[in-house]
Amino acid sequence: MSDASIEVLLEDFENKDNWDLGGSGAGQTHITTFAEGAPSKEPGVYANGAAGADYRAVALLVRSAADGLDIELLPKPGAAFAIPGRLEELNLWVRSPHASIRVFARVGGGAEEQELSLGRIAANGEWQRAGHELPEPVDAVDVLGLRIRLTEVVKRAGEVMILLDDLTARTRR
Repeated sequence: MSDASIEVLLEDFENKDNWDLGGSGAGQTHITTFAEGAPSKEPGVYANGAAGADYRAVALLVRSAADGLDIELLPKPGAAFAIPGRLEELNLWVRSPHASIRVFARVGGGAEEQELSLGRIAANGEWQRAGHELPEPVDAVDVLGLRIRLTEVVKRAGEVMILLDDLTARTRR
């Protein structure tokens, strides 16, 4: 078995039916699917080797958005995102035209959990890649949720939109 690193898509990440909302912003946030994925990237590959089709993204629409608001995406029961192999890095494509945000991922296996800072995303209409490289690979982990913190809302009327696409894990088998 090869010890090489590979980057795999976490299947069905972009399916809105796999997520529940949590955090202080849950009551003012709607989750939907947006028919546009990040266009400037190569199509990914799922853990089983099948090519990923990039045709949608998860969209969060936030009413009355304010700086400091936290929105959590929590996998519904039975919709866990298991990471195959030893996790070395977690990445996500993000587009946030209406607010600067910080993105975090909660990962864990068994009783151990940790929150990874995927990075800061500036308010911008372009897709940006966020990610976290672990200092040491971790075995047998699942993505237990994502947290989005609005740090600077620039749109003052209507809904703030945040798009999330292609949650990928770089793993070592």
